[in-house]
Amino acid sequence: MLSATLILQGRTSHELGLDRYAVIMSSSDVASPCFQRAFNGYYRVRRNEEWRRCFYSLFAKARDNHYSFEQIIEEMFCQTGNVEASFSSKMLATIDASQPIWDQYVLHNLGLRLTGTTKEEKLVNAVSLYGQIEKWYNEYLLSSNARENIVIFDRMFPSYAWLSDTKKIDCLLWKMR
Repeated sequence: MLSATLILQGRTSHELGLDRYAVIMSSSDVASPCFQRAFNGYYRVRRNEEWRRCFYSLFAKARDNHYSFEQIIEEMFCQTGNVEASFSSKMLATIDASQPIWDQYVLHNLGLRLTGTTKEEKLVNAVSLYGQIEKWYNEYLLSSNARENIVIFDRMFPSYAWLSDTKKIDCLLWKMR
């Protein structure tokens, strides 16, 4: 069971990166170097220039055309040959803040793991696994524990009460290491 009080106790909004997240979410120009620097820093994008060019080009296209996780990850796979589940989810969650993030801490805390022996199997399984993450969030956000944690989060970080409930829970899962 998540406990926002224990997780957030002694944590600051800076430690959670909320100031950098606010910069990302307040920008509408994904082609802007300022946006890309903020996104790269917040989400620790450590990829080469060609990969970033491909990623941000897709980002603009996905935003303008309301892409799903499946569309984003499949397009990234076609362009890079890699199964980019984490970065695909981060792109989607930036476009639609109600969507969850996929990262190693979320997977670990939800007891999930990507399987598959080939990239193609991993791609198919990643789409299914993201569906499980979405399902967990949808169910959890209806719980009294989630409501309590969101109230505590808002009390501790009133300047960030505007964050989506999904993002608030994501912060808690990310800090549970």
